[in-house]
Amino acid sequence: MIFDAYVALPAAEGEAAPDPAVAALFSAGTSAYAAGGTVDDIIRDYDAHGVDVGLLTKVPRRLTAPFVPAMDISDATVHAACQQLVDAARAYPGRFVPSVGLDPSLGYAATRHVRVAVEEYGIRNVRILPMWTGIPIDDPLAYPLYTTCCDLGASVSINVGVPGPMKPARLQRTILIDEIALCFPDLQIVMSHVGDPWVDETIAMLTKHPNVHLMTAGFTPRRLPERLVSFMDSSRGRAKVMWASYYPLLGVERCLSEARALPLRPESLEVYLGANGTRVFGPPMGK
Repeated sequence: MIFDAYVALPAAEGEAAPDPAVAALFSAGTSAYAAGGTVDDIIRDYDAHGVDVGLLTKVPRRLTAPFVPAMDISDATVHAACQQLVDAARAYPGRFVPSVGLDPSLGYAATRHVRVAVEEYGIRNVRILPMWTGIPIDDPLAYPLYTTCCDLGASVSINVGVPGPMKPARLQRTILIDEIALCFPDLQIVMSHVGDPWVDETIAMLTKHPNVHLMTAGFTPRRLPERLVSFMDSSRGRAKVMWASYYPLLGVERCLSEARALPLRPESLEVYLGANGTRVFGPPMGK
């Protein structure tokens, strides 16, 4: 079983283009952004390289100036994003776990959006990008969203580390995960993007909290910090980290081949590529 912990739902016509600062960091040659990719393209790549399931993610947002929040969240956009995700998952039963980006800066109103996603559409993961919400991971405004996710059994995935877009990094400092994990020990929290340059804090959070995990989205495996790879191969870290392709900005084939080349024992590589993601995010829709 190979589980991809991050694959983006291709943008529909008229939706926000890729952030120029991010697109410049990656080769356009592998990018569905460059070719107008579709869900069919994702499945074609998955089938070609043996990927079984992907966490299919949609984040409604706009392109904005550095200190202007970018989330594009209303009742209408939440319903639209959830419907697009569910349509894709139903078109390919057993291949996707849907994940929707929501905005904790809305405070109590965000709880309604969580309920829409979970109760009306069956979505079990909420994506949070502090660089786009404009508030830090541990802002009090975010607690209603965390509470509702915890009550409904939905996990949250949260970007940590310096963002690629021209947005403030302090909102995504890894240590801010600490008090969220303490307040919500039953909430499954998946950090994304490794947390560079605060990788030691990332490893500390993984070590301290049973409910905190990491997906390596945004990094090709060969660029993962050596100390993180060593942690992944240890008895304490083996069950904590999950592979992600970061499609379309990174290619499935490249990320998978580089993952298999990491200096990991077979048992560590096996759970990194599949079992850890499956355990945290659950079975795909339609299976």
